[in-house]
Amino acid sequence: MRGFRTFFLLSAFAWAAIGPAAAGERVIDLSSGSGSFVGDGPLLKQGDDFITFTNLSPGTYSYRFTLSGEGIEGLAASVNGQNAGTFTVGERSFAGLEGRDNGSFTVQITGRPADNASYQGMLTVTPEPRPEPAGPALLMAGLAALAGGAAWLRFRAPAARPGGKPQA
Repeated sequence: MRGFRTFFLLSAFAWAAIGPAAAGERVIDLSSGSGSFVGDGPLLKQGDDFITFTNLSPGTYSYRFTLSGEGIEGLAASVNGQNAGTFTVGERSFAGLEGRDNGSFTVQITGRPADNASYQGMLTVTPEPRPEPAGPALLMAGLAALAGGAAWLRFRAPAARPGGKPQA
């Protein structure tokens, strides 16, 4: 019996870790670079639904957010306070946003749901390339070498000046 209970708990944990999270006030692991969510229970009952995405390394990320909903009047969404563009076709509403931000993302979803309302969405992130720390140092060293070489040539070649005499 104990082995079955352990198996059941591990299976439930694995499903929760890799399956889409039910929306509302949720936290979703984004360490894989992508996180999805589904809202099909009581939606937006306490006002807005908030979905927080976590477990990213510090840094700047490009992101793409998509959301589709059905039966939600006035559906609107934002990512870290930036409003997503929305449009509606009949009962279905769609929202999307692309941008750049740091390693913590919070999605806010608002609207007036009907009894059978639902939505689903996804946030995908890609780390922004970071410049190599030695790059700027090498650039400065190269410019200093060029400036030093030019000064050295100017000092060593007085005969090339008009009149052939060094300047005082």
